[in-house]
Amino acid sequence: MAVNQKLTALVHQYERTHPRSKEAYSRAKNVLPAGSTRSVLVSEPFPLVLKSAQGARFTTIDGIKFEDFVSDFSAGIYGHSHPVVHQAVQEALATGFSLGGITQKETELAEILITRFPSFEKVRFCNSGTEANTFALATAVAYTQRRKIVVFDNGYHGGTINFGASQNHMNLPHEFIIGKYNSIEETRPLLIDEIAAILVEPLQAAGGMRPATPEFLQFLREAATNIGAVLIFDEVVTSRLHYNGIQGAWNIKPDITTVGKYLGGGFPFGAFGGSSKIMDRFDSSDKSIAIHHSGTFNNNIFTMTAAVAASKLITPAELERLNRLGDGFREQANILIQKAGVDCMTFSGYGSAIGVHFTGSEASPLLDCFYFTLLNRGIAIGRRGFMSLNLMHTEASMDRLLEAASCFLEDFSGNFATKARL
Repeated sequence: MAVNQKLTALVHQYERTHPRSKEAYSRAKNVLPAGSTRSVLVSEPFPLVLKSAQGARFTTIDGIKFEDFVSDFSAGIYGHSHPVVHQAVQEALATGFSLGGITQKETELAEILITRFPSFEKVRFCNSGTEANTFALATAVAYTQRRKIVVFDNGYHGGTINFGASQNHMNLPHEFIIGKYNSIEETRPLLIDEIAAILVEPLQAAGGMRPATPEFLQFLREAATNIGAVLIFDEVVTSRLHYNGIQGAWNIKPDITTVGKYLGGGFPFGAFGGSSKIMDRFDSSDKSIAIHHSGTFNNNIFTMTAAVAASKLITPAELERLNRLGDGFREQANILIQKAGVDCMTFSGYGSAIGVHFTGSEASPLLDCFYFTLLNRGIAIGRRGFMSLNLMHTEASMDRLLEAASCFLEDFSGNFATKARL
């Protein structure tokens, strides 16, 4: 059976299994463009509509349970409804909310983050990774008094700062110069004295789980120093891959780091921080150079309390365990692919961040087939081939994921063989 025919059969099976999700999605489209306010969740013929979640699984409104390997696109590292976070939220409720003032939790969380990330001497909070990168770029422009910013192809730094294959009409109006990720040779000519900042992900998550090489990041560090630019590491995702972030793992310290997602304990959160020399521009005592930055929910009591509590769940040992699970899966899955004689499929990533890729003329339908094969077996991944582990995942979880990948290879072996003969 041809790939497109197999895909049609898989989609029909999915539609038959989730009638209530289909109905809810149709209703949502009447009032929400594309049926959601998160473009990444939009998925034809319709996305799953969730009812509840516990541990490493969620339940849809059709009453079907799924092993969750999306983990809210890395933000859900604690799994679902973790009792430690749940208790913290109850404590926050007891204090009152929308307090509109400073609390000690704000300082406590800042102290925790400064302990973890080498580049953090001082830090400011906001409400998302998008905000963190927005403020980091504005800080770099104000600090250097320059305007040009070097970013990289397939980079994703939030809803208003991303550089995929198609133009993003929501991008901020900075003077962006797009370099070639992981290419020192092609990036070197772009790094001139007019550059205010270099913004880079140590691993491109939305860009396909592509890790940078230490050599590339070290090159950017040295180049930024030489031209007087601000080097910004977007560690919104990669901060979960090592207790001290990739900067700590590879001993490459940027001038500013942005973080977010899981560090908020499951609540909206972002932060940007760096050297005191740069961050002290936010001290309003010197009006001539002060940068103003505010936000009603920057220090909201729910995020501050949940984040402090959740930080105790993130230990070096736990992050290493998750990385071992991810590395082990990638190794075993790629061996299965090799044994099957398939050269158009591969698993990529670093530690607990996993991506699946297909090449060739049928790459897109094959990825869709993989996605629906897993869904029809009770395993949820991101539609683009994104997988992110959480603290509730175990060896047994990875065995189930590996078994599903193996079943996909068996089901499509004829199509792969046909491609090989062609």
